[in-house]
Amino acid sequence: MRLHSTINAREASFSARYSNSKKNKVTNEVVWKQFVCFKAGQTDEARSVKRALSGGPIKTRTRGKVRTDCKAKMSIIKQQTGSDWSVSVFTEEANIPTCHQMQLSEIECGGPENVGCTERDIRNFERDLRDEQKGIDAETVIEFFTSEKEKDSTFSFVYETDSGNMFKRCLWADSRSRMTYSVFGDVIGFDSTYNTNKYGMIFTTFVGVNHHHQTIVFGCWFLSDEKTDSYIWLLNKFLEAMPTDAPIAIITDQDPAMTKAIAQVFPKTVHRYCLWHILNKFSEKISPVAFRDHYKSIKNVKKISTSPEEFEQSWVEVIKYAKLEQNSWILLMYELRHKWIPAYFSHVFFAGMSSSQRSESSHSFFKKYVSNKNSLMDFITRFNRALRRQRHNELVADHIDMNEHPKIKTNCPMETQMVKVYTKKKWMEFQEEMSRSHGYSVQHASTRDESDDIVIYNVMSFQSCSSSKPRLLVHDIRRDHISCNCGKFEFDGIPCRHMLAFFRISQIFELPDRYLLKRWAREAKVGIVYTMDDENTNDDPTNFLVSRRSKLSYKASILIDDAPLTNERTKFLDEQLDYLHGKIKEMSSSPTTVYGSQKGERSNKSRKIGDPSGIRTKRCDQLQIIATTTMNMHMKKIDVRSW
Repeated sequence: MRLHSTINAREASFSARYSNSKKNKVTNEVVWKQFVCFKAGQTDEARSVKRALSGGPIKTRTRGKVRTDCKAKMSIIKQQTGSDWSVSVFTEEANIPTCHQMQLSEIECGGPENVGCTERDIRNFERDLRDEQKGIDAETVIEFFTSEKEKDSTFSFVYETDSGNMFKRCLWADSRSRMTYSVFGDVIGFDSTYNTNKYGMIFTTFVGVNHHHQTIVFGCWFLSDEKTDSYIWLLNKFLEAMPTDAPIAIITDQDPAMTKAIAQVFPKTVHRYCLWHILNKFSEKISPVAFRDHYKSIKNVKKISTSPEEFEQSWVEVIKYAKLEQNSWILLMYELRHKWIPAYFSHVFFAGMSSSQRSESSHSFFKKYVSNKNSLMDFITRFNRALRRQRHNELVADHIDMNEHPKIKTNCPMETQMVKVYTKKKWMEFQEEMSRSHGYSVQHASTRDESDDIVIYNVMSFQSCSSSKPRLLVHDIRRDHISCNCGKFEFDGIPCRHMLAFFRISQIFELPDRYLLKRWAREAKVGIVYTMDDENTNDDPTNFLVSRRSKLSYKASILIDDAPLTNERTKFLDEQLDYLHGKIKEMSSSPTTVYGSQKGERSNKSRKIGDPSGIRTKRCDQLQIIATTTMNMHMKKIDVRSW
């Protein structure tokens, strides 16, 4: 196997080496292996620095550089039954700077004289490729999206040009993203990123989390500005492209233009600001002394408040004590408290997302594949490569859930029940809550009304001090429903330890269905058939064709995902597909009408669409101000560090 992998790597112009492995602790059999590029890992210089810091000897080697931290790798897993292995991770390539490309070529060829080109030749070649795209980049993107639409009728894209027929903005979402939204589109995060293309256009994505709590992409955009009108256009086109309604909740940064657009297009969606962003601004907006002495108290008010009333009372006290009553930013944040303080939306499901950092981490991941030198078409090509990698991670997690059985800690029926339901990620979270529930006592507190339909319980940790407040558990007997003021179930979709403690003392041994969210289950995607506008077809035969093809495409993708896991499944599906194909050919001779594939979306344009001109974003203006201020200080011989 190692030799075979190395030969395949050689054919792809690089060598592979055996990196790591894992063994079954019971049978001592190797069940996981990883192969990497022979240039993976740290450089010789980096290793020497580490050795020097640890007090070890530094060895000087005369050979050229070998390790360049290449990310290409392949991991394989042995099936639990049989002798088959499957690929769990495959990273084909990574962005490598031109200088590193040259170094790799020199090592591979045995010296610079054998490479056949210089570093300048490579840079000139890259320049020529960019020059070839000048003037036709936007046209190429539209032609590419049109081609994707013709191949897959469920692919969605739309674009607009400005008054000068220059490319202005664009939205696209493939069938996988649209189908995923129908399952996991209840909560989305939004964030803009910059410096991903040579035009300076703003790249934006709507992201969410799947049942493994992994980041998933619902749609992508290029925007030329960050005005309210642009965001309104974006949100409306997004709704048109998605198979279901607006999300329950959305998280963004503190952008006034986006806030106005969301209020107009998503009026029923709960909109909150990224908590992480706001907390990070405290060090800038209040004095260093106030930050040092009072920030922890301010942050603690946000953390422990379980109701808006409790927050408002505590906030006034701590701000008065810190003497920040006249701070304009503090006053603004208090006015916007319903947008960022958890106590105001702890009853709303946010799928465990508390900030737009998931969007930012997604952008950070994609930026490994793109740069500010990319043309639009080059960006999309690289982005799609990164998107395939992200989606592969979901398949790996699906594979783990199908083949691994997490360990249970007790013989509790509820634990045995839920280990078969939740994905591994959510099961571990539930198991932690269940384990901690044994550290809580549940005591009857009061009855809220005369009919005794509402009963309140105090749930207190055995380790809590006497001054700490208990959690309040409300039991609605008529509806047979319980809720906890910690809000974990409503916010995260997982029963909290306080609820589980109540179930334990109430002799409820299996989790009732009403407390089980399907979106966290292993079977979250099963049974979801992707359809678009079946009710609005207006008897148009091409629309019926789109719907039929969408349904069949989704069902086929499920079969293709499941069948290759074993040889038996693969052989069975292969035989059945041949049989079905033959039957369909027989049916094609019958007098039924067959319509051509739906054409991609084209605009009637009398002249060529121009490439976007340089874009100046809000963030670029801010950076320009900082740069100018710094230069002025330097000219005035002021120490910039003090600024």
